[in-house]
Amino acid sequence: MHGGNEKFSWKNVLPNCKPITRVLSAGYDPAFSEMSAKTPIFPTSTFLFKSAEHGERFFYLMSHPEERGQDEDPGLIYSRMNNPNMEIAEDKMLVLEPGAEDAAVLPSGMSAISTMCLALLKPGDIILYSAPVYGGTEHLFEMVFPKFGIETKPVYSPEASEYRGNLDKYKDRIAMIFIETPTNPTIVHTDIQEIAGLAGEYRSAENGIKVAVDNTFMGPVFQNPIPLGADLVIYSATKFIGGHSDLIGGFVLGKKGDIRLIKSYRSVLGATTDPFCCWMISRSLETIDLRVKKCSENAAKIAAFLADHRKIKKVVYPTVLDKESSQYQIYKKQCRGPGALISFYINGGKKEAFSLLDNVEVCKLAVSLGGTETLIQHPRRMTHADVSDDMCEKVGLTDSMIRLSVGIEDPDDIIDDLKKALGKVG
Repeated sequence: MHGGNEKFSWKNVLPNCKPITRVLSAGYDPAFSEMSAKTPIFPTSTFLFKSAEHGERFFYLMSHPEERGQDEDPGLIYSRMNNPNMEIAEDKMLVLEPGAEDAAVLPSGMSAISTMCLALLKPGDIILYSAPVYGGTEHLFEMVFPKFGIETKPVYSPEASEYRGNLDKYKDRIAMIFIETPTNPTIVHTDIQEIAGLAGEYRSAENGIKVAVDNTFMGPVFQNPIPLGADLVIYSATKFIGGHSDLIGGFVLGKKGDIRLIKSYRSVLGATTDPFCCWMISRSLETIDLRVKKCSENAAKIAAFLADHRKIKKVVYPTVLDKESSQYQIYKKQCRGPGALISFYINGGKKEAFSLLDNVEVCKLAVSLGGTETLIQHPRRMTHADVSDDMCEKVGLTDSMIRLSVGIEDPDDIIDDLKKALGKVG
């Protein structure tokens, strides 16, 4: 947390401790807030300057962030631009995302993606993106960005050869490769290091291809893209970061230069996360390691149950993958755990899938994911309802697919719930 012309850096907090220890103290100095053990909420729209010179300097640095001294505080001006709770949430997130130099908190995951792209891309640029992606992202890429002269090209396979083919075809126009790994909702892993290396081959002084990774499903506990070569990491903080299905938020992390530009666009576009939401995100980051590991432990048991059930055609989850498959090899290479998302295909189609959804009791029928409760939904007719039939067919997003976001309940209760619901499926 910043304090006028005083400097406090999260980097100086418990430098020899592990991230899950440091995150409890990162970004906040109790000396600035009457020695409060926990971060206060700062519900103010504007901040007082100690002098006119301070006000002048703070505004100058807001417009020229590259001229800020290494130990110089940018200062607090107005809560659309910055706020102590925003900065504390960002500093805490940095502790958990190794390799990131700076972070920007935004009002949603979609706001994080759209602000990042508008800040870093220009008309005529092309985004290559892994397909499928979250339905909102797909709509942004296919329906909104073309209005701004930004084109998007889906890549239907995680194989590097598919990306290389597009890079050869569109040459210098590709400015960003956007990877969602694992994909939503098909749980397909893409080799971040391989794609980053490929981008490096085609990168030039005239065309600096950015590799951006939506890390919502696995990170920051089980996967960190920047050490693997990614330039930018995006999160829907609504999911595992918030972790209680009670907030909407997002993050972009990366190099200082990129994040400074994104923050500039954030301020101009008005994409400001309110102090209370930032405070809730900071609170939740303190327990993310515990929550996500419990959810993942539960998910592994549930995936094993589903894989053995006669009414289930296929289960997509790391621990039930063929150990010789390329998907399992990518998972083992870049992930530290399997995560909490399971996609499975029921024998039949929409009728059988809906029957299961209508008969669960412990599992909650709702979209979103990453909460303490287990959520179950039908991607083809819910979160990905607007995705074209052609794309759905190419990526295997069918009416028989169900997505499960496993929570922290007793796994035996979830298994029993699914067993009873499956028993009612004709």
